[in-house]
Amino acid sequence: MSIRGRDVSAIATRKEALRAAQRERILRAAESQLVTHGVERSRLRDVGEAAGVSIGTVQHYFDTRDRLIAELFEWSSERRLEAWKTAAPTSGDPWSRVVALLYASLPDPLLWRSRIWIEFCAMARDEELRGKLDRHYDAWRPPFRDAIEAGVELGVFHLVMPVADIVDLFIIFVDGASVGVSLAAPGIDGEMLRRLLVQTARVTLGVPADVPTPPPPAPAR
Repeated sequence: MSIRGRDVSAIATRKEALRAAQRERILRAAESQLVTHGVERSRLRDVGEAAGVSIGTVQHYFDTRDRLIAELFEWSSERRLEAWKTAAPTSGDPWSRVVALLYASLPDPLLWRSRIWIEFCAMARDEELRGKLDRHYDAWRPPFRDAIEAGVELGVFHLVMPVADIVDLFIIFVDGASVGVSLAAPGIDGEMLRRLLVQTARVTLGVPADVPTPPPPAPAR
């Protein structure tokens, strides 16, 4: 490639990086607006102001509010799913793996995550969003299933119900916890929910009481 060609390529790469950064800044602003005001009161103009760009720039990337919300769901869900997957090891002690996944299912700040999830679930009547929601649930199951099956194979888990039912129970628990946290229900907080979720796992997996529970991760700084 000629020097001129390399210069053009470098400029194009920088422009693409700037576009990607601006797009993510708009998505982060939209996420904040959604948590603060809910879907119905989140306007493109407010998103643009929060992101420090014009409403025209927002429309350039996302065209309509519905498109912005749909892409926000994809971006937000994938980001949190990847963070959840990397929070737990894929090998080693199965009980530690399960507990790490459970802790990561109810991360801090829990209120923020819960409100986002509740807003998305409320919009799932839309066929496109419903499909995205289903894929998100499907992606949650394999890490739990793999850790549980490893524990059964090693003889450290003695299940009281099928693996698939236990995994679905965990997911249902986390979904229910999101509702309670989002509504600021009295007595519900992250520490209590994590403790109950781990106790539920201990019972359903048949983990003896004398097997210690790994401590929760230190809060992110």
